[in-house]
Amino acid sequence: MKHNSTILYVDDEADNLLAFKVLFRRKYNVVTTAEASEVLKLLQQHQIDLIISDYRMPAMTGVELLHKVAEVHPTIARFIVTGFEELEQLTDALKKGTINKVINKPWEVEELNALFSKYLGE
Repeated sequence: MKHNSTILYVDDEADNLLAFKVLFRRKYNVVTTAEASEVLKLLQQHQIDLIISDYRMPAMTGVELLHKVAEVHPTIARFIVTGFEELEQLTDALKKGTINKVINKPWEVEELNALFSKYLGE
């Protein structure tokens, strides 16, 4: 099956990366990394259409990461996944356009498929 869209999933938990890849690889090209510092390099190596980042990671927050991405690649859809309440930071990031959507953990496959279809035009 030919995949048209590529999704990059960034999370410092290996189990989350594996689960995401297994669940979505049949419909999308899935690229994963546990290192926020590798994202800009991956954006040069792959045609990424959508990025999902965990909020809490060791090197930087997902908002900080997606702010960097937005500066260089403003057309890529950017989602934050969080299991915590960072309401002020996330609301500010949404208002500024740093992120397009906040997804609560644990995420639901059907919810993500609907969001992917909406943001990827599928």
